[in-house]
Amino acid sequence: MKKVFTIIFIALPFFLFAQNDCNLFEHTTIQIKNTNINTSESDFGPAFVNTELWYSAFTEKEIKEILSGASREIFYHLYSTPLNSDENLLEGKNIQLEEISAGYHAGPVSFCPATGELFVTLSNYSNPEIKNKLYRKANIHLKLIVVKKVNNVWKVTEELPFNNPTYSVGHPAIAENGNVLYFVSDKPGGKGGTDIYKSVRTNGVWGKPENLGDNVNTAGNEMFPFIYKDNLLIYSSNQLGGEDNLDMYYTCLSDKVPGKPVALTELNSPADDFGLVLNDDGTVGYFVSKKDGGMGDDDIYQVLFTRGEYKLELLVQDKLNQQPIPLATVNFSDGKILTTDSKGLIHRDLDYDATYTATSDLDGYMNESVSFSTSGVDYGVIKQVINVEKVAVGQKFVLENIFYDFDKWNILPESEVELNKLVKIMNDNPGWKVELGSHTDSRGSNSYNERLSQKRSDSAVGYIISAGISKDRIIAKGYGETQLVNQCRDGVYCTEQEHRQNRRTEFKILEMNKETGTYDIPESFVQNQNSSVQKDGAGNVPVEPKTVISESDSKTKQRKANKNGVIYQVQLIATSKPINTDYFAGIDDLIKTYGLETAQIDNLYKYRLGSFATRNEANSVRKMLQEKGFAKCFIVTKQ
Repeated sequence: MKKVFTIIFIALPFFLFAQNDCNLFEHTTIQIKNTNINTSESDFGPAFVNTELWYSAFTEKEIKEILSGASREIFYHLYSTPLNSDENLLEGKNIQLEEISAGYHAGPVSFCPATGELFVTLSNYSNPEIKNKLYRKANIHLKLIVVKKVNNVWKVTEELPFNNPTYSVGHPAIAENGNVLYFVSDKPGGKGGTDIYKSVRTNGVWGKPENLGDNVNTAGNEMFPFIYKDNLLIYSSNQLGGEDNLDMYYTCLSDKVPGKPVALTELNSPADDFGLVLNDDGTVGYFVSKKDGGMGDDDIYQVLFTRGEYKLELLVQDKLNQQPIPLATVNFSDGKILTTDSKGLIHRDLDYDATYTATSDLDGYMNESVSFSTSGVDYGVIKQVINVEKVAVGQKFVLENIFYDFDKWNILPESEVELNKLVKIMNDNPGWKVELGSHTDSRGSNSYNERLSQKRSDSAVGYIISAGISKDRIIAKGYGETQLVNQCRDGVYCTEQEHRQNRRTEFKILEMNKETGTYDIPESFVQNQNSSVQKDGAGNVPVEPKTVISESDSKTKQRKANKNGVIYQVQLIATSKPINTDYFAGIDDLIKTYGLETAQIDNLYKYRLGSFATRNEANSVRKMLQEKGFAKCFIVTKQ
């Protein structure tokens, strides 16, 4: 077992920490691979340093000397090998900190990207009789130094103040912010052979080391700590002491106090296992083992973590009858635009630790949105429902729980909750224009009630506009007592509850114009109205052919409907009069590629581009059209 007192640096993956009770590996598939950097002697202490993997090993010359028995003045050196973007090792093996570590065993290290500091373990023994023993088995002392690049050269900036020539301090693990350092020491007063301590740096000064306590430290030897986001600690221990082999453990820090440790049984073997490090997203790691099948002694292995999958099952249904709505469009906050199947469902994959909002996009309905997250949620299927209600222009909805103080019109905190619901409705239905009406009961004069209700309506609308809704989309109207919902007119006795029914705030749908693409067209682009316009059997109105390519002649002829028989198009414009092709001169290239179709529907001439099997295809073209000046274009479907 040729392990020098070693450390590890790397960020433990967030997906591990996010799971409840730190059940880190219960939702992952683990694959262990050999690496190309191992030798016949001990290789240990992997650490991520920028885009390289650093570790400790002997030179080839030293290995030959070890094998021949001539092992005096042989020291572990720090090496680095570059990593690709997938954290896989590339070719090459370069000695690092050669001058700084001359005459010392070097490693392991821990790097802090936030400060640029590299914490390094150094030891100074050279006795060949004890070169292959852990420091705890021979009176070998370690110390910690800090190096930092100055003009692209590593320079020593300090030695840790708790280094001591009478005992060892090593195996650094620096927290993300660079101000909490975990390390190992056999200083007097510990729990066993070697314990894990921490020191906090305040105003540039390292504080007194604190023993992590009984949940981590035992009568045995704890080594190779690693800390992630100040919340999760990984380390190795032989717990019972003596010659027992090292195993890896992890524990969560609750209020900085370690919980009960859990063995990393997926990685531990009957031999020594230690020094696990992982990349920032927790998909790739490296650790050390002396298990069977290696190159010889301690070897560095790569470990791949495949997380469980998150999948979404989203149902869009009618709010009133609970019937699923097929072919309903749903816009997702990550840019995806999907359509429900015949059962009103959308299935899609979700990312780890991500938050989404899904918004329905249906004509004639009050569109709704739902938000959900995969953060802190067990892997599997996440089920969500969007309930949409069929509505029409002129329909009214009462906003419940809108309260005002007597004779006042200021928005109270409890009323903001309900008004925020209207803000959400307006955001979910961007083509709507609404009226917010305030009503009073019959008590008080007509003129007083009208003024008060108008002020209350103005106040509510002001709140909604302050929340980001355009003032062009909502108007305020005070109705006073002119629209009572019951018999409680002047002179009629009513209970307080009956009067309350009349004191209400409503919103009424004035317009439901989804972005129709309707423009005011200059007369120069309008077709000659004296010419007769002939429509074909499908109701299509031909446009002038000088720049417009018909659908049958374009690439769209080759496009197929999707499995539901749906074809997506991008509607450019709807006009009350047919227009000539000069209007489309700026998008000739797109028309030639995707084709232009014109149809007369609902007394409007609707010009539509392309024929796409998926909404994503149509959406990419829509974005190009918007960049070319067709800001109101939108996606339509046909079968």
